[in-house]
Amino acid sequence: MIDFLEKVLRRPRAVLTVMVILLVAGFSAYVTLPRESFPAIDIPYFYISVSQTGVSPFDAERLLAKPVEDRVENIDGLKNIFSTSTTGHASIFLEFDVNADKDKAEADIRAQLDGVAGDLPSAAKDPTVTAISITGIASISVAVYGDVPERTLVAKAKELREVLEGLPDVQSVDLSGARDEMLSVEIDLNRLEAYGLTASQLFDALARNNLVVAGGTLDTGQGAFNVEVPGLITTARDVYDLPLKTDNNTVVTFGDVATITRTFEDATEFANVNGSPAITLGVVKRLGANVIELSDEVRRATTEATAEWPVGLGFSFLLDQAQNAKDLFSTLEASVLTAIALVMITCVATLGIRAALMIGISIPISFMIAFMVVQMLGMTINMMIMFGLVIVVGVLVDDPIVVVEYAERKLQEGVPKKEAFILAARKMFVPVVSATATTLGAFVPLLFWPGVIGKFMSFLPVVVIVVMIASLVSALIFMPVIGAIIATSRVDPKEKEAADIVMYPDKFHTSKVRGLTGIYVRSLSRMLRYPLLTLPVGFAIIGAAFFAYASNPTGMEAFPASEPDGFGGGAGQLLPP
Repeated sequence: MIDFLEKVLRRPRAVLTVMVILLVAGFSAYVTLPRESFPAIDIPYFYISVSQTGVSPFDAERLLAKPVEDRVENIDGLKNIFSTSTTGHASIFLEFDVNADKDKAEADIRAQLDGVAGDLPSAAKDPTVTAISITGIASISVAVYGDVPERTLVAKAKELREVLEGLPDVQSVDLSGARDEMLSVEIDLNRLEAYGLTASQLFDALARNNLVVAGGTLDTGQGAFNVEVPGLITTARDVYDLPLKTDNNTVVTFGDVATITRTFEDATEFANVNGSPAITLGVVKRLGANVIELSDEVRRATTEATAEWPVGLGFSFLLDQAQNAKDLFSTLEASVLTAIALVMITCVATLGIRAALMIGISIPISFMIAFMVVQMLGMTINMMIMFGLVIVVGVLVDDPIVVVEYAERKLQEGVPKKEAFILAARKMFVPVVSATATTLGAFVPLLFWPGVIGKFMSFLPVVVIVVMIASLVSALIFMPVIGAIIATSRVDPKEKEAADIVMYPDKFHTSKVRGLTGIYVRSLSRMLRYPLLTLPVGFAIIGAAFFAYASNPTGMEAFPASEPDGFGGGAGQLLPP
């Protein structure tokens, strides 16, 4: 392996070409990767609903829930089944393994429920299967408001919903606050009595006519088709013309005994924006879509669609997650840049400008490789990815530091630049690989963290592992080639003397080592002379720290307190259009 590494390092043009390609690919991935505040995880949870009018909770459990449970209990990947029975209804909640294929699980459920109607009472309705999505939360809400008639407000909100549903990154648009229209029938009791009719006759006539009538089967010779005769009421005129009775060749209709008007269902909730009645449209983004780009698309489409709205009708944006995502990414990007700056300052102070420059190059190389791999894995840039970069930025330079520092020692001994860095890669191969492996050993177990939390947290160890492996490749392949180009070949006699003192046993003496290294070496030399005293003192200091904390506990919390972005039933910050 080491010989193969040396052969690669002796082809600097090929190495530099690969490095440039990786940098370009990684930067392209960083620019195009979707951004969101939190990782989008689609957990395979399902809800099965079965209903039958009038059945008691006990009978619902026995007659509705039990047959369904028997059908689905042996599906692959199913972890838990929870059922709840109430009057006239049974619900069954299915929890699959978090790593199960959600589409396959849904197909398996539907396949198992095929024909289950034969196991249910004849009066029971066919069970419905609903996939539960914890990512189906509105990324941005659009409030349509104004002091206009409610029918106008609802019509404009529905028009805007159609526009927003046509955007490529939108999964669905949920309309809240819009009441469905209905027909209000006011019966004239005097006319009803004059025609010899009762209220029950009116209700029966309405129920008999508002039906889809089966018309049998039509066989064309190539296949059989069901024929239906639609009898559903769709307009007010349909109700006006419904016949009630025939009296001496005169047909009595609804219009003769009642007044029919269009109205809305009773209100169950109210919303106001800037003191005016409002209807909100919750825009849910497609899984993996960029929440920032979605917000921009929704704002643009809304502005264009409302350009010709009547005066008095306006819109506003509520609970825009893109704003939170922008603030989060700004904070994390600033943290990453601050960490890089502190690492570079430390490297310059301890190793010099040229060595720090070579070590600093490994940071963007490692990050770009990480972004490229993240894109290949189908992930998004989110809080966990950026937090992983903050954690690993101070660790990824360890491998390049070891290689560059050894090469710098050899350069001061008069070894040519190219040979010095190849020698550093050969000699430091085992220590660098071992150090990286021990670091990875702390993060690999996090990949197997079970449950929903484990899937949420898996983004962190993935990015740390990728960056550390990229840092290893950078230290052993890219750094030696770059160092052979930009490192200085000038030998300083004083630096050479200092290097010889550290490198060769016959020249080494603690009194000759200079700087902070000399202080450390001389202190360590004294402690090694008295190990029986040094060890107890060290353990005593550690024990004192634990005792001090136990005596003065400051408390601990899993997550720090933070201000909420909203409150109540969806209220939040009102943003300007």
